Amino acid sequence: MAANKILEKIQQDAAAEASIILEEAKKKATANADKIISAAKVKVEEIRAQAKADAEEAARRQVLIAELLSRKNSLNSQREVIEDAFRQAAAELNNLPQAKWETLIADIVLKAAESGAEELVVPKADVEKYANGFLDKLNSALAANGKSGNLTLAEEAGNFEGGLILKGKNSDYDGSFSTLLGQVRTNVEKEVAAMLFTEVK
Repeated sequence: MAANKILEKIQQDAAAEASIILEEAKKKATANADKIISAAKVKVEEIRAQAKADAEEAARRQVLIAELLSRKNSLNSQREVIEDAFRQAAAELNNLPQAKWETLIADIVLKAAESGAEELVVPKADVEKYANGFLDKLNSALAANGKSGNLTLAEEAGNFEGGLILKGKNSDYDGSFSTLLGQVRTNVEKEVAAMLFTEVK
């Protein structure tokens, strides 16, 4: 009888201890589950926040790309307008009426000639104009301005469409229409670019 009571007592103690262990295990499991769920919720919120930030950044980049493309197209349009204007200017220069052409050439020569004894390189199409009296006019104008008035025509015609090149003893001056237009274009394009960038700011 005593042995039965001892066994019964051991079983009761074991059952009580098992119950305590089981309860503690349940508490730990619940605590761990809560931690896991809490951490998962935080992670989900982080992912949502990152996704939102990524979406906003992607949208911002798309807007920026659209603005850059718009600006590029605008600049390209401006360049096309300038290109067309200078094509027209070149065509007009190369087809000036005789009187206007003579005035322009005389202006170039009077400003660029250092001694008045330079050699003129001119396009083949203009050689006859100089030979038919225009060279004499230029020399007379130079002499009236205190220079020697001894310009001569180069034996070989220049490989350009309009204007001239003055070959001097110490230096040459490129007064071909293409070069002069190029210089003007550089100045105008800088002004246009400055205006465009001022507008962008």
